[in-house]
Amino acid sequence: MEFDFTDDEFDELDVPQVQNHAVDSPKATYEESDVEKEWKSRELDLQCLDVLDLLIDKKRRWDNTAGDEETPVLEDYKKKTIASRRDYRDRVAPTALHILAKSKRGFSRAPKSIQTDLAGYLLECRGGTCNELGPQHGGKEDLFLLVAIHYNNDDFIDCVERCLGDKFSDLLHVQDGEGKNLLHHLFTWDSTKAIRDKKALLVPRLASKAKAQTVATADNIGNTPIHYAMDCRMCLDRSDEYFKAVRTMFEVGDVVIKKEQRPLFNDRGESPVMFGRKIHQKFQRDYSARKMAKKEAQITILLSKGLLNFDNAAAPPLPETTVDSRSKQPMGPPPADMYVNATSRDPGMVGIVKMPSLPVGRTTATPDGIVKEPMMKGSKVGTALTQPSISRSNTAGHASDRPQTPTGFQSSTLTDGRSRANMKRPRDIGTENTVNMSTFEAKLRGWSGLDEFVTTHYIRTRSDMEARDLIFRGNISDLDKNLCFDAKGQKDAKSIVHLLSRMSAGGFNDTLAYVHLPTVSHSSINTPLGRNASAAQRGSLTENPSPGRIELVKVFDKLHELKVKKILRLHVEDRHPPSHTDASIEIALQGRESFLKDGGTVGREPIAVETWDWRKPDLSTEVIAFAAPTVENVHLYWSGNQAVLRAWDCDEGIPRLYVTTERRLKRVTIHAAPGLETRDRMVAMLNRFKQEVQRKTGGGVAVKTVIRMEGLMANMDTVEDASGPVSDEAAEKQHVWVDTMDIFRRALSSLPDLKGSKAPRVKLALIDDGINLGNLDDYNGSVTSSGVSYFPGGPWHCSSTGHGTILANMIVRVNPWVELHVVRVQDGPSRNGGRNIFAGSAAKAIRYAIDKKVDIISMSWTIKNAMTGGHTSPMGNDSRNGSFSDRPSMEQRDIHALGDAIDDAAKAGILMFCSASDDIQAGAMDTLPYQKQPGYIFRIGAATYLGQRDGHTEDVKRIDYFFPGNQVAEAKNPRSSEPVKYHDGSSVGTALAAGLASLLIYCARITEHRLADKKGQENSRMASTCVGLADALRLQKNMKQALDNIKSSQWTDAKYLPVWAIFKPKADDMEKAKDEDKWVILEKLVVQLSVGIN
Repeated sequence: MEFDFTDDEFDELDVPQVQNHAVDSPKATYEESDVEKEWKSRELDLQCLDVLDLLIDKKRRWDNTAGDEETPVLEDYKKKTIASRRDYRDRVAPTALHILAKSKRGFSRAPKSIQTDLAGYLLECRGGTCNELGPQHGGKEDLFLLVAIHYNNDDFIDCVERCLGDKFSDLLHVQDGEGKNLLHHLFTWDSTKAIRDKKALLVPRLASKAKAQTVATADNIGNTPIHYAMDCRMCLDRSDEYFKAVRTMFEVGDVVIKKEQRPLFNDRGESPVMFGRKIHQKFQRDYSARKMAKKEAQITILLSKGLLNFDNAAAPPLPETTVDSRSKQPMGPPPADMYVNATSRDPGMVGIVKMPSLPVGRTTATPDGIVKEPMMKGSKVGTALTQPSISRSNTAGHASDRPQTPTGFQSSTLTDGRSRANMKRPRDIGTENTVNMSTFEAKLRGWSGLDEFVTTHYIRTRSDMEARDLIFRGNISDLDKNLCFDAKGQKDAKSIVHLLSRMSAGGFNDTLAYVHLPTVSHSSINTPLGRNASAAQRGSLTENPSPGRIELVKVFDKLHELKVKKILRLHVEDRHPPSHTDASIEIALQGRESFLKDGGTVGREPIAVETWDWRKPDLSTEVIAFAAPTVENVHLYWSGNQAVLRAWDCDEGIPRLYVTTERRLKRVTIHAAPGLETRDRMVAMLNRFKQEVQRKTGGGVAVKTVIRMEGLMANMDTVEDASGPVSDEAAEKQHVWVDTMDIFRRALSSLPDLKGSKAPRVKLALIDDGINLGNLDDYNGSVTSSGVSYFPGGPWHCSSTGHGTILANMIVRVNPWVELHVVRVQDGPSRNGGRNIFAGSAAKAIRYAIDKKVDIISMSWTIKNAMTGGHTSPMGNDSRNGSFSDRPSMEQRDIHALGDAIDDAAKAGILMFCSASDDIQAGAMDTLPYQKQPGYIFRIGAATYLGQRDGHTEDVKRIDYFFPGNQVAEAKNPRSSEPVKYHDGSSVGTALAAGLASLLIYCARITEHRLADKKGQENSRMASTCVGLADALRLQKNMKQALDNIKSSQWTDAKYLPVWAIFKPKADDMEKAKDEDKWVILEKLVVQLSVGIN
């Protein structure tokens, strides 16, 4: 056979020589026989089949050790030829192994011994590690195991696994020209259903044999096998075994990914979760489009046949309509998830409505439209459907807190004479079964469960921001979603609920990494008799005069209202007497208590808990079993009472909890106090407890003990006040600047229709140590805030030192209509008593602000640039996490990343404000962020209450403006009896400057929108001046011009803005003016500030 000798054929020269066979010397002479020449001229597939037939028909044997001695041994040249030859004209079958994988019928005819001899020899020739695809072969052939899968050749796969043994995992790791290993291909979509099903059957077997590195390997476009496994199309109608294998594979691979810090985002910036959700959204759209097209086709056919009339879709219903035709269900209570909208529980089940089970009976529509439903077992008439829930009180006054009519009833209930007719309208053709879950939608539940599993895993194993990035990157609206909740510092349940309401602006994920609730104040509910009643009176009591707490039920009500469905780690401080009642704990988590009257089933969807740490001493495991039936880790607080410990280890205690959780319970931690006993006796009791629990659970539950000799009440959560010092003398030295802006804020709030303005708020990112959200002034609900945390030690709504809270209050004090984005960065104490800001964390924070398209960034901190100074910065960065030898490189990397982020923020047109350094010896050009954009960033210094420059401010020439920063009083809270506190530093001035800049943009925006609404009625010159001004103010040079326009002939320091000369007169005029005249005054102010802006 003749053919052109191309570069591809030259690759054959690189094939490894066959082991245990002599290599012909270049000088040796060898002449092929005519038979050999003819055989070698055949196509490779014919050569392979010839060898296979010779061995099967026993015309040849493999070697001298096999078969009948009279049978000739297979010719050596035939072995060498099929082992070394590659034919790249067919990438599916370029080698002998591919051809055998493709030849299911021929290969299956061979006995296992022949299969093993032949395949083993070919595998050996390709290399002991089976790394058959070097650079010279990349992209020219498929993986031969994949070929076997496509041709359903199980015998070949079994044979290869037998031949390779422990090295089979190495074969699974081999990548093809696209960078895909076999696991990639197992989950890659194939248009042929038979191949998809075959791959799914092999997933449990092959995935369990793959190495963790194989699962973590990315292909040429950055996708790991997990990316492809998240394809919802591959999850349709799969078995539990399939999903179990995928979950196990994911966990194994993620260990390597996290340890080696491998990227989890593909070339399009998609994590496995995002990759899967994007396909799911497209798949849903395509499915809906096909369903709609089918529906329209049905209508068209019926219309063409005259079988459908739009005017008379159906006859009116009779006065009484029965539902006896429905499938009969046994009598009993409604299902537990009866009140749950299936779409809210399962994101993949859009459009699905769950129909509760109905007993046999009649549904009657009376003439007045009242629907009579059949009674359900164990409940009185109207109880199950209309009685307000005793466990979900309407704390916020919203209708959503009351039990809703089951959705399934709403869709089938007749409310008037037209309802039955409406059910037969043409738009309902083809959707008669929408109330019930279709087969297709049921199949998608497997994908939904997998998506929830991976999402929860990331929340559990990653920091807040890493998890947020993996789950929400690319979806800017979801980046603000809260993944945890910490109520540290809150004193009562009402303030915690208020804090949750304020955090709801960003929304909550349905699964939270943790919820931490401190001890809340308790108002004892005593009977009229009281504790001073006589013995006779107390003997006649019918109710407990001093019940335990129930306050936190309201908090969990709010979490439920915010769509929280699962808490991975629940921490509730409840050791201070009286603790919460068992009933309140059950209601908080399950929405109902275990001892319900009349056997009712009133409730709502529960909030699941994975790690239980409700710190109530001697809490019954029966309560935990009811409140958290899927719990995996439990913390118990033991007072030293032996009866309690024996109750926990008896059959009805932890062993029963283990069974109730379907053996999910893995660990129990006992926080033990000695009570009245000695340490030795306490330890002995705990040892016996541990032995009993492990014996009765078959070792399924591990027991850990934490001994607290000081008692259970020690080391309870405490919160330190991080506010600045109080100075009575400073009360007489309040800044005129701050007073003026307070007056203008009140005047601006008096504008008519301000709350109804459609002008967008100014987005301001505060990058600091977080804020204590409960202490953020909200100015009658005007302030909106959300945030993220790049600090693994806490969420954005908790502040390390209180510094960020002070700055946030200064910003909203000047402009409460700002859209505040709080970004918490990693910080720590410095050697001089200050604080270090980690450069890597700050870089990520600025990147987040860019992604959120904020208008302004406020940064009241500095980081010394170690790369210019030639030594490690005392301001700190996250280099402390590395080894000593790695620290310089890590520091330089983070400093460089911060510098790049600052440059990109400037390119994005974001106004930036930073503070001067607190170190008087530091130069402006030695510190970030100012050093990277000295002509762009506004650098703010501190001023005294008289407007004089603070003597501690360094490098005055590079200060753009001075703002109040010396003994600045916080806004007085009329509801608080605490004295006003005062704060120092250029950081305070920076926050005030950022707030002022946001106020100028906001005034321009509301004025522009106001004039647009009243187009043609206003002065044309004023309107033309205001149009586009808000956008113009986002340019650094224009903002500087607007700030410079705040001037007075009686004030000589141009760097300290005399706001009293501009804003005070306008505020006074607005207070005196009425209605529309107030807007005219504001418009004149905006025009005055825009002088010189093009």
